Amino acid sequence: MYRILSLINKHSNLQETVYEYLEPVIDYDLQHNGELMVTLKEYLACNGSKQETSKKLFIVRQTLYHRLEKLEKLLGANFMQAERRQAIEFMLLAYDYLNSTRQSNPIRQNL
Repeated sequence: MYRILSLINKHSNLQETVYEYLEPVIDYDLQHNGELMVTLKEYLACNGSKQETSKKLFIVRQTLYHRLEKLEKLLGANFMQAERRQAIEFMLLAYDYLNSTRQSNPIRQNL
């Protein structure tokens, strides 16, 4: 996947594309010292399992529900539907790729 991302980054503006999908979450975390990006990544990694996600994040389920509600407001209620979810997962990978290639100047200095 990183090979594909490097090619996309070389021939287009990958950062702009990442922002199209993730900017609301990135900005929210920066403004509120939040954990939404971490929550989103873990929730997707756990295939939408609230119980497993809350265990891995070491938070109570009510806290997770609150964060998921915020994510729905920022990303849209359909963010877990197949096509949208795949796009978000790819953009999360791209986000990590961009941050790993810009270690001295990470995107938005946070995540």
